[in-house]
Amino acid sequence: EDNSKVGTSGNATDMVSAEKQKEHNETAALLSQPILPPPPPPPLDTDRLRSATNSDGLLAVLGAAQVLRAMQDGGAKKRAKEAVLSLEEWVENGEQSIAFRLASWRDQRAAQGDLQIAMQENSNFMAFISNKAISNRKAFSSKLREAIESTDFGDVTFLRIISTIVAGMHSPCLRLELLQYILGLDNRYSVLHVARSIELAETCMNFSAYEMGVNSDNDIDSQQKKMPQLQQR
Repeated sequence: EDNSKVGTSGNATDMVSAEKQKEHNETAALLSQPILPPPPPPPLDTDRLRSATNSDGLLAVLGAAQVLRAMQDGGAKKRAKEAVLSLEEWVENGEQSIAFRLASWRDQRAAQGDLQIAMQENSNFMAFISNKAISNRKAFSSKLREAIESTDFGDVTFLRIISTIVAGMHSPCLRLELLQYILGLDNRYSVLHVARSIELAETCMNFSAYEMGVNSDNDIDSQQKKMPQLQQR
């Protein structure tokens, strides 16, 4: 009986030791696993924010974000090409027919009345009777074509061309509407809003380029400092 008790006690001790060893192994396995970082926050929904705000300053900031996105995803380039074709077609028809220009003026006035497009100023009747509307839109089309042909829409050159276009606008209607379309902005963006958005977007791109240049210079300096040490060996 004594031997039986000793055997039973020994088995119990072994079981407890095995259980502790198992717990130890499980704990060690858990501790050895890498700690995963928390998931990143969802991307900022600038479209929703832009549609919800009436702040001029916030419109400019969110507009700049939209302009940069349109440049990055290729939307600005695609829509600029569409705008040029539309303008060239309008100019061709407008040069051939005053009736076409008057019909265009009436359509634009109706759209302004329905608030379908931004109202920088009411469409000037005399601009459509004379050749002023034609010359304005022809110059606008020429500048857009220059942007298409001379830039890849991925650098600050595109923004500077658009900035030049905006600076020359005095009472745009169709031109402002097309510019909003190209940049992906809604019809609350006046000429001033567009100008501010482009200026902020250009500042962001210049700062990014400066940061890249500084980092590149630091890398070169670091390599140059290490090179004499390697040569001395």
